[in-house]
Amino acid sequence: MIGAPSFPDLSALVVDESLYIRRIVRDMLQRTGIRRIQEATDGAEALGCIAEARPDLVILDWDLAILSGEEVIRLVRNPETSPAPTVPLILMMAQPQKGRVERAVRLGVNEVIAKPFSPKTLWSRLDEVINRPRPYETVKSMLRPMARRPVGVAAF
Repeated sequence: MIGAPSFPDLSALVVDESLYIRRIVRDMLQRTGIRRIQEATDGAEALGCIAEARPDLVILDWDLAILSGEEVIRLVRNPETSPAPTVPLILMMAQPQKGRVERAVRLGVNEVIAKPFSPKTLWSRLDEVINRPRPYETVKSMLRPMARRPVGVAAF
């Protein structure tokens, strides 16, 4: 297994109804040096944590109570109402059906991970959002990361 990347100066919010999943993700994040980790059990609590703590990164589940992952993404990506519309969002999905993944990407998630996932998978997504962040574009008054360029295509 590859060694964990190092992100010691970051703070993260992990949002999932399952204590077990939150603890597993917390452990994976701690192995990268991230020590400031908050947890939320539902979408409403997640929005409160984002507003108060302004984490550098949010890892959230699609299937949440009170406010779904989809609703949280919509609220976070709205620059008129969100305290952190460009916070990197990594979305966890237990059932990553093509339509759901496409909808999540249109809403503005930076990365999607299928549950269950390995530390290596999470670390590669962290590497993408931290070391290779994509610029944001406004689409229908919502911010979302610009699409990736295919490998080998140069920017003009």
